[in-house]
Amino acid sequence: TIKTIIAETTDKIRNLIFTDNHSNFVWTKENYNEAPSIVFQQKGKKHYVVFTSNVHDKTAEKIRKIQVHYKGATQETLTATLFLPHDYNSGKKYPVVLNIYEKQQKGTSAFLLPTFKNGRGFNARLLLESGYMVLIPDITYGDKGSGLSALESIHNVLDELVKIEQVDARRIALTGQSFGGYQTNFIATHSDRFATFISGASVSDIVHTPFSFNYDFGSPDYWRYEYGQMRMGGSFVENKQKYMDNNPLYFASEVKAPILLWTGEKDSNVDREETRSLFVALRKYRKPVIALFYQEEGHSLLQQIAQKDLSVRMLEWLDYFLKGKNGVEWIDKQMKGAL
Repeated sequence: TIKTIIAETTDKIRNLIFTDNHSNFVWTKENYNEAPSIVFQQKGKKHYVVFTSNVHDKTAEKIRKIQVHYKGATQETLTATLFLPHDYNSGKKYPVVLNIYEKQQKGTSAFLLPTFKNGRGFNARLLLESGYMVLIPDITYGDKGSGLSALESIHNVLDELVKIEQVDARRIALTGQSFGGYQTNFIATHSDRFATFISGASVSDIVHTPFSFNYDFGSPDYWRYEYGQMRMGGSFVENKQKYMDNNPLYFASEVKAPILLWTGEKDSNVDREETRSLFVALRKYRKPVIALFYQEEGHSLLQQIAQKDLSVRMLEWLDYFLKGKNGVEWIDKQMKGAL
């Protein structure tokens, strides 16, 4: 026997539990502009909400999103989600922050919780509250390599994004962490369409790192580059040119916008020296860059002090380069003479 317990919905449904005789059901539901709720249903009766979190949050329900369609690296149609601030005004132009990491659409129905407890610093709700649009795109991969594929996907979504009248094409930022940070690094070395970049816990030299040891996985890292997430389709010896063409460090001198780098000193997944190497290369070529090293942190930040510090610094960085808000001491000090 097949019975429908929860009707088809755009809500994010999780934590479904039920009694052994299937007489009582409990689940949680949420959406990007709807705080999580606990729902109860007794067999033969209508379900009802027994608890809702964040009832004080009155601006969440005013947030809206629209979908942007574009072509990926293999010419398939992809979707990006553009979140609009709760006080969105169609007569204004807005700066936009893109955050990238593989395919992300399945997560865009999760409640946008405003918090400083962010392991990668990025929080869409804080950005929306600060007057930014937030774009969450998907990336797919062709035969050119993961860096060039990301560049193509992101340039394609930008082509569609700037058709939206309220988007300020001169004030767009790109952010990413881990693999998304690697792709941010690569795009930063190949694109002149962003006003600034933020890259965290990221690889900068894919010629070197395949031959390093990954302490998270307890093995050399080349498997991730050849047929894992990096999708290079073979070893460096077999595809030397492909590795070099997709290597951010080799193009550091081509970066055209300020970039904020961050990493954990105890990152056992991506060596902190990957961040330091890119920082040194950018400084050598007199590019505007700042690198943050969190001493007791790993691949993502776990301590609340560090999480808040990075979250605030990211907001300050974006305000500085997308809104022209000068007077931020830690940025002014490093940018003096660099811009």
